[in-house]
Amino acid sequence: MPGPPAPDQRLVAFEADCRRRGLALTIQRRAVFAELAERRDHPTADQVYESLHARLPGLSRTTVYRVLETLVGQGFARKVQHAGAAVRFDAMTERHHHLVCERCGRLADLDDTLVPSLPLPDARKTGFRVRDYSISFTGLCKSCR
Repeated sequence: MPGPPAPDQRLVAFEADCRRRGLALTIQRRAVFAELAERRDHPTADQVYESLHARLPGLSRTTVYRVLETLVGQGFARKVQHAGAAVRFDAMTERHHHLVCERCGRLADLDDTLVPSLPLPDARKTGFRVRDYSISFTGLCKSCR
C-alpha cells in the first residue's frame, strides 16, 4: 500500500483546494496545516501551538484551535479521540487505524492492510447514521515496554 503524499505535495493540494472552495488561505491556516502534514505523532492543539509560536509570535492559542476546527470541518484534517486522552489532530483524512500506548499515550498509524475492511453497519433503527470508523488497538509502545 503506498504511503501518504509527501508534506509539500499535501500543502500544494491544500492550497489549491482552498482556492477552489473560496476559503481564505491565511498565513495561520497554511502554517497549521503544514505543521499537521509534516507530523506523524497526531499532535494536540497545544502541541501545534507550541511548535508554531516561535515562528509566528503573533499567533494565539485561540487562533490555532479555531483553525484546527475549520480544517476538520472542511475535511482537511480529522480529530483522533480516545477515552481519557486529549483530542489530537491528523492531516491524513483517509480511513486508517491506530496503535495507542496505554502508558504514555503515544499514537501511531497502523498499516491498514493488517485490518480487514468492515462494512458500515445499518443503524437506522436507532436513529444513528454511521459515516466512518476507526479502530484503535491499545498496548505498550516500544519505549514503554
